[in-house]
Amino acid sequence: MLAIVLDGAVRSALLLVVVLLALKALRVRNPHVLMAAWQMVLAASLSMPLLVALARLALPAPGLALAEILPTDLASRVAPMLAAPALPETASNSEPPAVDWLAIASWLYVAVAGWLVLRWLLGCLLMWRLCRSAAPVWEDWTDGRDIRVHPAIAVPATFGSTILLPLSHAGWDMTQRRAVLAHEHAHVRRADFYVLALASLNRAVFWFNPLAWWLHDRIADLAETRSDAAAIQDIGDRVRYAEILLGFAGGTTRSAVTLAMARTRTVRHRVERILGESLLPGKMDWRTWGALAAGIVPLTAIAAGTVVAQGPERSLAEIVAPVDPTEARRLEQARPRTEVFVDPKIFDNYVGYYQLDQLKVFTIVRLGDRLHVQLTGQEFLPLYPESPQKFFYKRIRVPAQISFATDPQGRATSLTLHQFGMDRLAKRIEEADAKGAQEAFAKRLKEPTPLSGSEAALRRHIQALQLGQPAYHEMSEPLALATRSQLARIQRRLATVGALQSISFRGVGQSGRDVYEAKFENGIAICRIYMEDDGKVRALLFQWGP
Repeated sequence: MLAIVLDGAVRSALLLVVVLLALKALRVRNPHVLMAAWQMVLAASLSMPLLVALARLALPAPGLALAEILPTDLASRVAPMLAAPALPETASNSEPPAVDWLAIASWLYVAVAGWLVLRWLLGCLLMWRLCRSAAPVWEDWTDGRDIRVHPAIAVPATFGSTILLPLSHAGWDMTQRRAVLAHEHAHVRRADFYVLALASLNRAVFWFNPLAWWLHDRIADLAETRSDAAAIQDIGDRVRYAEILLGFAGGTTRSAVTLAMARTRTVRHRVERILGESLLPGKMDWRTWGALAAGIVPLTAIAAGTVVAQGPERSLAEIVAPVDPTEARRLEQARPRTEVFVDPKIFDNYVGYYQLDQLKVFTIVRLGDRLHVQLTGQEFLPLYPESPQKFFYKRIRVPAQISFATDPQGRATSLTLHQFGMDRLAKRIEEADAKGAQEAFAKRLKEPTPLSGSEAALRRHIQALQLGQPAYHEMSEPLALATRSQLARIQRRLATVGALQSISFRGVGQSGRDVYEAKFENGIAICRIYMEDDGKVRALLFQWGP
């Protein structure tokens, strides 16, 4: 939610700045035109989070994660997919950080926004009670309007469609009474209270954005300017109306939710404007409304819709095509998980060793009331239960889950790793077999020797990629899927480095991959390759040099 609000705030701010610059460039000073423009901007600002959310829903589903066949200069363009043999590296420590700054920021945002909304609602409640207790005025000059009098009112004000007057109104002359009623009735007729209510809501939603506060004040100022013009038109005397405003300048109101006729901090500016002008602002016609809408509505659509341009266009056939099973599994694996309580005694049935491939073994241990897992060559990570037999990881680059299959006695016989849209089975093995695999892995790192067939496989894949005929049948399914999606880019890069000249073994990486140096006519590449037990390539990474 916070990300969408921040995104909406930025886009609303850009829209406001563009409209402000356009109004300045066109030298628009008519308060009716300005009010219409800022009301449109207000409506766009309030709807921006919803528009951004809808635009994101319109994006195509996230693409395949990064296969390790991609060169590093392309790696930032897609999400990581095969960054590790089975589990991705953690972004930080295995335990959650001591301070969750995102959660703190979210709670701070909600607290401040909630406080602003609550304050406004409380002000409305108090003014509603005041209006209920105020005495209605039924005289000829009220002309059937909802006018009330209360001792707490010092300055004429409007709350909703109710005009509130002080007790001193009985001593006003006819001109002052006409001016006040014309001013306040203009607020009622134009629904300024409700427009300012929306501006207050916008200010609460985007309280961290100074432009939201500016927009609220600007709309309030224009509302007073237009009502001043209505009062001057009614009495026909600018100087007299300025005197009336100054006479109310010292009064105060009990609530900021009302439209007070004269606020101390703005009355001086308004008087200077009234005395400095000679003509009343012209009213808007349908042409002006149409011109404003033609300018602001497209800007709003552009501001809200730029997120859509971030995703590739899809044809109708792609949209209606059946969902790829691997992609569907990947999306299911990526959905948010909720931890549930599971009796820790059950965890003892899962403790043990599970072999993923010839060198990779899952070690499952119970530490207190939580399971932890370690894949050979990686650190221990905590597991969080979402059901008695299915667990998930937190704070890793690619979402992953582990589920256990059990015998009739409840003891686990195997586990399945759910990640990258794949389900990889690891069967339970004895401790001696697990230690043998772990020792073999450690020996491989200490005395590095290439996996059988890895150099020949690397040569074949480079040649096949240069010819545009990848050997998909020699790849694991995730690697093949990612290669198909990135083939054009890979070919363009290989075309720039020229023909392959030599390949030399450089060692074994910490994840167990064979590391080779490949020399081309116009550059070099560090290549990392990992073979599965069946001879297929599961990971292939190019890091390009000069």
